[in-house]
Amino acid sequence: MTDAQVSLDGTKQPKANRWRRACFLIVVLWTSSSMLLSTSWFRAWVSYPLHVSNMTTKADIAYVMSDGHAYWNRLHAASDLYHMGLVAKIAVQENSTSSRYDFVSQQSQTVTQRAIRYLEYLGVPEDHITTVRGIPTAPLLGTWSEAQGFAVEFPNATNMVVVTSTPHTRRSLLCFQRAMPSSCRVSVHADSLPAEGAELFAPIWLEYAKFAVYSLAAH
Repeated sequence: MTDAQVSLDGTKQPKANRWRRACFLIVVLWTSSSMLLSTSWFRAWVSYPLHVSNMTTKADIAYVMSDGHAYWNRLHAASDLYHMGLVAKIAVQENSTSSRYDFVSQQSQTVTQRAIRYLEYLGVPEDHITTVRGIPTAPLLGTWSEAQGFAVEFPNATNMVVVTSTPHTRRSLLCFQRAMPSSCRVSVHADSLPAEGAELFAPIWLEYAKFAVYSLAAH
């Protein structure tokens, strides 16, 4: 039969009706998913498996993951750890990219200079802030590059914490645990709860894809 199909009760149903029902179901599912994914609580629920925040003891140093519009949230979270007496030093990656113009010093600052100045503004003394050189690697493996760079400069670290955005926490923890020696206790601290993060409306599927890639490539 080309124009109809036989239903369970023996009657013939036109194929047009079947396709209309299928299209209607697709539209309903697409609309429902779009509406749900536009809400903070549902996106937080979908991204929750990516979230880890397991800092339970003091750490010698906190490393702030670089880049992205949430970078300043991470710096703020690291300064909180410092003021609570949970870390003694804060490390940021060296980044010579030119940032905004600073009217106090009357010159443009690099991203690193601006980050250090921001931490000082938050009350962290300059001598408690250090920088870390990254290691060139594949563009898609920036987190692994940062972990390797930290491991090279702090090979004798015994207790460190990675501060990053909540959707990146599991990926960052994976990379630093693999980069650091087994004698170092690595933990991760999220800069916010899943439903309150600055990257809440970034593509969630991309984070799951990145975690899969890093699980295979970060060795």
